[in-house]
Amino acid sequence: MKAVLILSVLACGLALSYGDLICGLNYCKQNPCTAPITSSSCRPPSIYRQNHAGMCACCPACVTLLSEGAACKAYSKEIGETPSAVCKEPLKCLKGVCTKVTPRG
Repeated sequence: MKAVLILSVLACGLALSYGDLICGLNYCKQNPCTAPITSSSCRPPSIYRQNHAGMCACCPACVTLLSEGAACKAYSKEIGETPSAVCKEPLKCLKGVCTKVTPRG
């Protein structure tokens, strides 16, 4: 039982640091954007986000904000998935739908 607890704690620690292992603190400096976008190139309903596109979300992008109930896709910045549309804050993409999440407490 003690071994299972130790392995669980180690697994949680690894999961939390996964982003830092892939992206690290200097990833964006060492891998500059090849085709940067300016804020003036975004047309409504898209908005400009400084850090959204490319591996580790280092590059700027035009992004459409989705409302509650809209279809969405969860993504991983560590592997370079960057959708052109994301849920508006504080909504979260749960089971493919932008959903209001009530805080625990």
